Amino acid sequence: MDELLNTVEANKLFEAIADIAFIAGQKGFASGDSREDIAEFIRWAHEFETVHEDTNWDEIDYVTAMEAFTLNKLRIDLQ
Repeated sequence: MDELLNTVEANKLFEAIADIAFIAGQKGFASGDSREDIAEFIRWAHEFETVHEDTNWDEIDYVTAMEAFTLNKLRIDLQ
């Protein structure tokens, strides 16, 4: 059972990383160091998953939450 939970948790993290990267790409974000950008997206995904650990996604729209989170991070990072 622990193996299944680890897989579910990993998939949630992978989805968050992909969503963050997609939104950042749509907004034209690039620092010039793609390896650092990816590392930053991974950190953001971990943060998103931690913040939303107990979020009921049947009550809160995931895409809206992810977009708000990522756009906030991009604004902070672009300043």
